[in-house]
Amino acid sequence: MAFTFRKLTSDHAIEWQTLKLEGVEDFPLGFLITPEEALKTTKDRARAHLNFGTTRGVFYHNILVGFCGYRPELFERTRHRAQIGPFFVRPKYQGTGAAQCPMSGVIQEARAAKIAQLELFVDTENYRAIRFYEKYGFEWVATHPDGVRMGAQSRDDHFYCLRLGP
Repeated sequence: MAFTFRKLTSDHAIEWQTLKLEGVEDFPLGFLITPEEALKTTKDRARAHLNFGTTRGVFYHNILVGFCGYRPELFERTRHRAQIGPFFVRPKYQGTGAAQCPMSGVIQEARAAKIAQLELFVDTENYRAIRFYEKYGFEWVATHPDGVRMGAQSRDDHFYCLRLGP
């Protein structure tokens, strides 16, 4: 399968909202928002979010099948870092190379921008995501206790980093 990677724009708002809701409902450990919050996102709010330029997409025949947040730090003292996430690929495309496309794309983009460190948080029980990130060289740094609460349940997150340069 041939996939393409590119920055999402406001033109992708409806596709992105649909995909995000699917991810939130099917993989709640991968998202900070609830399905109810995702449903409340208006088309205008989705367009505004995508206009920030911090979301990348993976496409199969011009159909959005996954996305990844990519947020370089803006302050002088932290400009060497960028955060990624959320990261989601439709289940139908998992295991096909679709997830490798945005991960490789974000890593290449970060290197081109002279980003020295990519960072992410992942639920401590999101084992498939953890294996995927570790496959790309991300290393566990710390555990963030009580980082997320799902209803009355406290969830811990692992903090991972990928060093790209000096």
